[in-house]
Amino acid sequence: MDRPPLLMVSPLPPARNGIADYAAALLPGLAAHYDCAAAVEDWLAEAPAGIPVVDLALAHRLPGDGRRRLYQIGNNPGHDFVLQALRARPGVTTLHDPGLLHLYESTGEDRVTILAGMRHAAPGLAATYARHLRERGVSTRANHLLFDLAGEVLARSRAVIVHSRFARARLRLTHGEAATAHVEVIPHLLPPGRPPVRAEARARLGIGPEEFLLVTAGFASLAKRLDWVLAALEGLPALRWIHAGEVPAALAPRIGGRARITGHLPADEFDAHIAAADVLVNLRFPSAGESSGSLARALAAGTCCIVSRTGAFAELPGDAVIALPLAGGAPALAEALAALAAAPERARAIGGAGRAHAEAEMALPAVAARYRAAIEAAEDRPPPRAEPTPLLRLAADRTLIAAALAGRTGACRLCLGLEESGQLAALSLAPGGLAEALLPPGAELRAARLEGRGLVLDLQLPA
Repeated sequence: MDRPPLLMVSPLPPARNGIADYAAALLPGLAAHYDCAAAVEDWLAEAPAGIPVVDLALAHRLPGDGRRRLYQIGNNPGHDFVLQALRARPGVTTLHDPGLLHLYESTGEDRVTILAGMRHAAPGLAATYARHLRERGVSTRANHLLFDLAGEVLARSRAVIVHSRFARARLRLTHGEAATAHVEVIPHLLPPGRPPVRAEARARLGIGPEEFLLVTAGFASLAKRLDWVLAALEGLPALRWIHAGEVPAALAPRIGGRARITGHLPADEFDAHIAAADVLVNLRFPSAGESSGSLARALAAGTCCIVSRTGAFAELPGDAVIALPLAGGAPALAEALAALAAAPERARAIGGAGRAHAEAEMALPAVAARYRAAIEAAEDRPPPRAEPTPLLRLAADRTLIAAALAGRTGACRLCLGLEESGQLAALSLAPGGLAEALLPPGAELRAARLEGRGLVLDLQLPA
């Protein structure tokens, strides 16, 4: 039987992007069910053998232009082209991180779009935080926890895949049942190939057989709480610490005084560091529901993992990891590390249980089969009809409105401030009526109503 065509739109290696690695690992599993191709922005991107890589602008030339589409979206600027492609054509989207505010900010999205998404995600908070951003240009770390900006992805996707029940629940709490009925949970994927043998990895890195090695991995964002690791190790001088990844310049002097920082590593070196560890410390606070590629690699290698009991990490079986409470993070971590260093056989037992869980739930054939089921179920399903996203309050000025609507398509909502009560009458009596007076050509006015001193317009914009 011929395999139906599928186009995956995603970054791919050599991009320094965990989602690029995920996409490359997933493609061979999908190729068992589909005639796969990969659409990318970087012409140096590398796909697995037998899977063609095309420039996204030329993807329409592939045989079977009606092919199914699978998008991989994360919260960093490497996924701007994926978001643009989803806007042009709906498909199934893997949402690796519900908190997409950084993606929108770092790719130059206009302020109106960002503020509209903030209001849609948390209208009760947006009045204050959006005003800070709009009037003073102030955007704090709190914004990235409170405003996920996932509404557009939910509205434009035939189905959305997340990696945890926590992520799905967070989306439902924010966006409602109707807008998230098509969200499905598929566990994170194990990395391809066999992980390095622990003894060989330790020998390769020069780690003595009796040394207790703690590894942290990936880009050291503040949420990974390396400050807790540093505090926990103050009373454990015999433990060796390697950070396998990059550390922000502001943190590097503090961390570098206690740990060896490797910087970005090729995949085989990264895997060797994780396999060589007695314990991988993979903390998160705060967590927005993100998953962790380095955690998946550690589970595959049978490395004991210490995680925070929060978000997606709280869903792991109790015998497969050590889950620390968020309260008293550093002291709890110090206690756990001291216990494992005194009884390394316990660390190996926990690592073995973690590997058994990962092989049962996260192996490529099982994950690819679940992707296939989600893609096929969504094939004939239109994108959900989301509530039109409210734009910021604008002045009732035709030029400002045209600028705010530029590049938009589909359902949209405007909230226009009226300077005086007579302004509405004047607009309504203008030649051609309200729509002619305010809206650009092609914009269809579906409904209008007064809310306080604002005029709310529901529009349908041309594709």
